[in-house]
Formats: sequence, structure tokens, C-alpha cells
Amino acid sequence: MGLEKNGVYWLTPSGMKNTKNLTSLTRDILNGGARMVQYREKVLNAEEKYHQALQLKKLCAAYRVPFIINDCIELTRAVDADGIHIGKSDSSLKLARKALGPKKIIGVSCYNNLDEAEKMVHAGADYIAFGSFHASITKPDAPICSTRTLKEAAKKFSIPIVAIGGINLGNASNLISHGATHVAIIDAISSAACPYIATKRLSGLFY
Repeated sequence: MGLEKNGVYWLTPSGMKNTKNLTSLTRDILNGGARMVQYREKVLNAEEKYHQALQLKKLCAAYRVPFIINDCIELTRAVDADGIHIGKSDSSLKLARKALGPKKIIGVSCYNNLDEAEKMVHAGADYIAFGSFHASITKPDAPICSTRTLKEAAKKFSIPIVAIGGINLGNASNLISHGATHVAIIDAISSAACPYIATKRLSGLFY
């Protein structure tokens, strides 16, 4: 399943042990129009991660939305996810491509570095992610990326460009106007009073 449409890229909050609640939340967000979902779990054990990822993979497949695993080749293969997201490393990208094959989506974090992004694109990345654009609860120490970097990336690269870091309804439009094809979000959706409405409003910025 490819990255066919621009829009909201939702990352799951870490530490949601109740799979039923996580699945219900994911369904609301998919109904709200999310175009891509990443399973980003840092707390649970391997068996719990597998169980949750398998349920989310099935759900995303039903909505025809790409399901991405954060930084774990083994889990990506185990649940036959649509792809993986990795840090900026040429060796990691080559390893992931060798392990997962040519059809899987591989996204790479490039932070605020256009030169690294160019290397990743040439090495075969399917999308590149820049950020953090705003202070982030998830990664408070992440380097800040400017919209100028995003604009230059949009001119330079033809693959999807993801903006990440402290993004919400109030600041997403500026990033989209500077070239982001997707906005990656955790808290502004997951912690919203109504995640469905939050996703719907953010998705509406792309039309």
C-alpha cells in the first residue's frame, strides 16, 4: 500500500496497554481521515507489541491506510506492516530494505538536515521527515527545524515530506503551505476531547 494521498500521519501514543482502547481510538482517527498510521510503542513488551500491532494492521488494511512500524524490522515483518520508520542512518535504511524488500514503505527522520535527507532519498527512502518544528512533549530535546528547510526540501525532493514536532490545528497550515505533504501528530489528536473531530479538522487543511 503506497503513500497515495497527502494528509494527517497519526503516531500512536506510547504506553496504551489496553488494546481495545487503542483500537477504538485508531478507528476514530481513521474515520476522521488519517492517511497514515505509525505504531510507536516504547513501553510494552514484545508480545504485547505484536498483539497490538497485528490488530492495528488489520484495521488500517480495512481502511486502506498504510500502517507503519517505528524502528523495528522484526515487528514490521511479523505483522506484515506496510512499512517502517527509522532514524537517519544510511546503514539502517539499507538493512531495512534488504530485510523488508522493495515494496515496503521506508520513512527516515532527517531532523533539520537537508544534506542527510538527500543521502536518504538517493539511498531509496520512500518519505523523509523533518522536525521538530515546535516544542514537542514526545521529544523535548529534538533540534528545532525551520520552515525554510521544509520549503527547500519541497523544491528539491519529489517524494512525500513529513513535518513533525508539536504540530496542532493552529500551526499545521503554515507547514503545509511550506511544502509538507503530511503532518505527523500524536498529542494534538490523541489527547483531544474528541480525536475524531481533531483529525477531521486537521485533515481539512489539506483540501
